Amino acid sequence: MATQQPLSSAPLTTPGEAITSVAFSPDGTTVYAGSAHVPLQAYVVDPARALARICARTGNAELSKAQWRTYIPDAPYRRIC
Repeated sequence: MATQQPLSSAPLTTPGEAITSVAFSPDGTTVYAGSAHVPLQAYVVDPARALARICARTGNAELSKAQWRTYIPDAPYRRIC
């Protein structure tokens, strides 16, 4: 990725096995991880797409300022959905 920032603080995992292969989708919005006995797992890395999915799943509910401080303490509060 252009920023060379980690995708997560935790490693990508597949169910029960270590990852043996990783590839990005042609458009760069998904990374695929595979192992010897598990089909490819897809991980979305496009922030706008991930945000849209989160908002859809929560019914466009906003975090309260207290929830924001609990879950996202390093960023200033803002509405996201």
